[in-house]
Amino acid sequence: MGKFAENQHKGKLIAFHIGKVINAQFPTLYERAESLLDPRKHCEYALAELVFGGIAMFIFKFGSRNQFDNYRKEGVFKKNYHRTFKMRLPSSDAIEDLMRLLETSELETLKEVIVKELIRRKVFHKFRFMNKKFLIAVDGTGTSTYGINYCGQCTSKTSKNGNTTYFHHVLEAKLVTHNDMGISVATEWIENKADGDYEKQDCEQKAFQRLAAKLKKMFPRLPLVILADGLYPNKTIFEICRDNGWDFIFTFKDGNLPTVHKELELLPPSPDNTGERTLAKKGILKKQVYSWTNGVDYHGFSLSVITCEERKSHIRESEEKEPETRKFTHITNLEISRNNCFAVSDSGRVRWAIENSFDYLKNHGYNLGHKFSRVSFNAYKNYYQCMMIAHAINQFVEKSTDFIELKDSVPKRSVQFLWQRLISFFTDFDIEPLELEDCIKRRTQIRLA
Repeated sequence: MGKFAENQHKGKLIAFHIGKVINAQFPTLYERAESLLDPRKHCEYALAELVFGGIAMFIFKFGSRNQFDNYRKEGVFKKNYHRTFKMRLPSSDAIEDLMRLLETSELETLKEVIVKELIRRKVFHKFRFMNKKFLIAVDGTGTSTYGINYCGQCTSKTSKNGNTTYFHHVLEAKLVTHNDMGISVATEWIENKADGDYEKQDCEQKAFQRLAAKLKKMFPRLPLVILADGLYPNKTIFEICRDNGWDFIFTFKDGNLPTVHKELELLPPSPDNTGERTLAKKGILKKQVYSWTNGVDYHGFSLSVITCEERKSHIRESEEKEPETRKFTHITNLEISRNNCFAVSDSGRVRWAIENSFDYLKNHGYNLGHKFSRVSFNAYKNYYQCMMIAHAINQFVEKSTDFIELKDSVPKRSVQFLWQRLISFFTDFDIEPLELEDCIKRRTQIRLA
């Protein structure tokens, strides 16, 4: 097989795998999208066609509405899209018209239903904390900046020279796993009131209170462990977690909770509260030493603090080279023992999955930060939810063992390279409907690495 034919074969495999993932993990996506409350008066396209068109723009990682339309003009792409997803491919203008009108709660509800179905089918069960509780990482990120407050709800910052910059920020709750998946569960926008009636601007701490209420309403009985960075260790956040029946593991920095640091200095170290292990993977050796303190009182909360000191070195490197040393400290409401110390510390570090997901969304094709709608904040929010749903679908593709084997067969090539092969295949070659149907409906399990 020549190089060109081989590359096209890779594109075909990815196209078929996307269809297989949607059929296996998101089987009711089209049906649920069609059942959303349709705000339109005149309907050229079915509602599901427009909603999925918005999602597909991010599945293919086009990065802009203009690029989406450029590929839509390609007859072969349009035909393959119809054969793969069983619906017409609308223009970005038609999608934009819907996004401006559609209530933002509709796509949030669609995302919620999708996540609940995945949990109900036990897709994430093997990634639970101590085989019991789901890990939910919470973090905020900036999505776009403006020179004017175009929507009336932007937060802002004024520099010393008097220039004001306006922002959109979002707070995310993502279900995270030890294989670096980050599936959006709930979203809360950090935004000022449109009428300007506020003393202080909205912020991440205020948004977390709203996000927590939303999360509890969505999953009233689901056992959760909340993961967050050093902004979150404070009495208010502890109370929210306690009242909702959630455990928490937060990054604990030197500047957090001075009274807790002072008590830790006064408490004598216990030799019983230590543990260590050595890990070896891909030529890297990690020696980890753990120490912890339980029963630290803070405003009536009994807290535990665990520290992991890690020395990392390359197995084949000379012993004379100084190993890389890092230190990780977390604070939690969980009582720590030798039975769970590794799990607590590891789970606290899994919080990085949400930061990695934001970086991936900004720099690897999804183009988070691009102004997908410059005049409508409502549309912008809806595009964001389409991006989150597409990212969930693509993670099941990219984290599957089949895709990883395909990626490993192309030395020094990235996921982006394979996605270019996908788009090239969609643009230049006809998909055989019967072959696609046979592949999608074949009873094979999507195994996550």
